[in-house]
Amino acid sequence: MSDEARGLPPAGGHYRHAVRRGSHIYTAGQVGWNDTRQFPPGIEAQTRQALANLRRALESEGATLGDLVTVNAYLADLGDFAAYNTEYQKVIGADPPTRTTVGVRLAPECLVEISGVAIIDT
Repeated sequence: MSDEARGLPPAGGHYRHAVRRGSHIYTAGQVGWNDTRQFPPGIEAQTRQALANLRRALESEGATLGDLVTVNAYLADLGDFAAYNTEYQKVIGADPPTRTTVGVRLAPECLVEISGVAIIDT
């Protein structure tokens, strides 16, 4: 089933937002844009949107953010780490998965991209 048929926005390239293999769900990097590909201003808003997009991708394959076992996050400016981390903590909660956060060059206006792997009972 296509991403669009599962209620996800069209992918920005030749990929799927999430793929399930057995009990594992792998997600593509989710950026902080909305369904019309508009980026809200600021790392806080983009982090919340990227995590909302990640949630939708996971849910399309039967998982939740609570099923994440690892997360990879990419920041356009590592100086934004504290603000990003605050928003991340609010959404992910007290029992977080493992996480790697690195600084990278992202597309213009894009401040954060987040991907993850979740494991669910089959």
